[in-house]
Amino acid sequence: MFSKTARYYDQLYSFKNYPDEAAQIRELIRREHPGARSILDVACGTAEHAKLLSADFAVDGIDLEPEFVQIAQRKVPAGSFHVADMRQFDLGKKYDVVLCLFSSIGYLTGGSDVVRALECFARHLAPGGIMLVEPWITPENWKYSGPSMLTVDQPDLKIARVNVNRLDGNLTIIPFDYLIATRTSVEHVQEEHVLALYTVDEMLQFFERASLKVKYDTQGLDGRGLYVAVRK
Repeated sequence: MFSKTARYYDQLYSFKNYPDEAAQIRELIRREHPGARSILDVACGTAEHAKLLSADFAVDGIDLEPEFVQIAQRKVPAGSFHVADMRQFDLGKKYDVVLCLFSSIGYLTGGSDVVRALECFARHLAPGGIMLVEPWITPENWKYSGPSMLTVDQPDLKIARVNVNRLDGNLTIIPFDYLIATRTSVEHVQEEHVLALYTVDEMLQFFERASLKVKYDTQGLDGRGLYVAVRK
């Protein structure tokens, strides 16, 4: 996924309003689980959410990308961060809140894998705990938008990332091509990201199969929606 560009992730996604999203998450937790004290951030990335939430909660995290985990641990030294697959991990502890944000669940391209992940999240929930899952876009909201480009323009770092997405069945194929210029070199890097387009009904069925009671917020943190679940 981001195995070749993890070190540049924060620069590439500097447009993302993490403070606003963290404030929304904090308010949602206070509303849904006022006594919550601990959070597990699944697919934590570089821990921008975790860093902001750690002012009010004890936050741990997991991610599949080892460099993300190293960055996260540096940002949130009080937390415990591990390399792990969201479909099968056991941290030996439970949390008041389990988060899975920024459409990370979409990287699970089979329904059975989504259910396995949700079951794993549920096993890490303390009694009364809640689960917040931000989905990838739904099939009806996917639109071909032609070529796309994102740039980073800093004194010692220039990045141009271009992509032309395509659809294969219910899979969004996103092939990224990067030109990365530092003071000493220019590098061409390629990554391909594949995310599944699930309907809201399909996602609700996945939660049901994982023995979870779920509510769906159509807006969520930034327009992609949000699932709020508890164990039955």
